[in-house]
Amino acid sequence: MKYQAVIFDLFGTLVDDFVSGIGQMNEELAGALGVPFGSFMETWRRTAELRSAGAFQSVQASLEHACGLIGVSASAEQIGTAVGVRLRYTRNALQPRADALDTLTQLKTLGYKLGLISNCSIEIPILWPETAFADLFDAVIFSGRDCLRKPDPRIYKLACERLGVAPERCVYVADGENFELTAARRAGLNPILIRNPHRDKRKELFREAREWEGLAVTGLSQVVELVHPIQKKD
Repeated sequence: MKYQAVIFDLFGTLVDDFVSGIGQMNEELAGALGVPFGSFMETWRRTAELRSAGAFQSVQASLEHACGLIGVSASAEQIGTAVGVRLRYTRNALQPRADALDTLTQLKTLGYKLGLISNCSIEIPILWPETAFADLFDAVIFSGRDCLRKPDPRIYKLACERLGVAPERCVYVADGENFELTAARRAGLNPILIRNPHRDKRKELFREAREWEGLAVTGLSQVVELVHPIQKKD
């Protein structure tokens, strides 16, 4: 068998792009914490990489850090309210795309192991057990918990190790954020781009997606069509 596992990105791949799906969350967070919206947004954006790199192992810690940088001492009640806001919006953002669960179920039925690699803050692994995805994956890597971020090659190798599958036997499906596909290829995996309609709005972030000349799909169902026939020809 040529391939034994399919590893997926999360946002922009299995669920919609996070930024486009959180609506008024940041306004509610600022209101809950009693801080000016402009100051909160500037600080929250500035600490995004810290959150996804695993600097904070609770939502409370990330919010307290942001308040400290702004120079505000929020009460325990305010922090608790803000934690609830953050988790509520994040939970809504984890709704599967229309063809996501069917695609994953088909791949499982066909005998593939399934993996996930996501650059994300701690909210995602906290909420993951509640999602419809939780029981479908054999291995999950969350940067906010595992303290590795794409495109670091170690994160791909870690996913393969947890799956018990050699990198060359793994397919990696993602929307091409921050050169994650090229990094996956360098780590020995077989990357497939899923085209993200938001790539033209965030040009630098999705530069790889616009320039990608490798395998690509426009929908998740095409992953099964692309991967499985290749396997059957061997």
